[in-house]
Amino acid sequence: MAFLNFFKTPKNNRYNYQPRYWDPKKEEIEERMQKYKGKKGNNDVEAVKSRLSKGFRKGAAPDFKVSAQMRAAEAKRSNKMLIAIVIILVVITYFALQIYVPTIEKALG
Repeated sequence: MAFLNFFKTPKNNRYNYQPRYWDPKKEEIEERMQKYKGKKGNNDVEAVKSRLSKGFRKGAAPDFKVSAQMRAAEAKRSNKMLIAIVIILVVITYFALQIYVPTIEKALG
């Protein structure tokens, strides 16, 4: 009887997953309120660490702010450098072919 079920494929598993609603703005406001309530004269090491890590995640640290103009300028600079390297390689290849192809033709033929 087991060989009759050999060709029968099992049905897919079905899950009833209901995601919860999450409001990131509300959570951020609550965290800020907790931070300011506990800030009065309290320089706890853990509080400082959490404040720094949240700043890095948000990009709020002054060293990590990169404007769109700066990114665009860096992209242009990178593209110009890439074009210059390609041109230099093409010129080197052209001169190498001009010098070595006749020598190879003479050796072969």
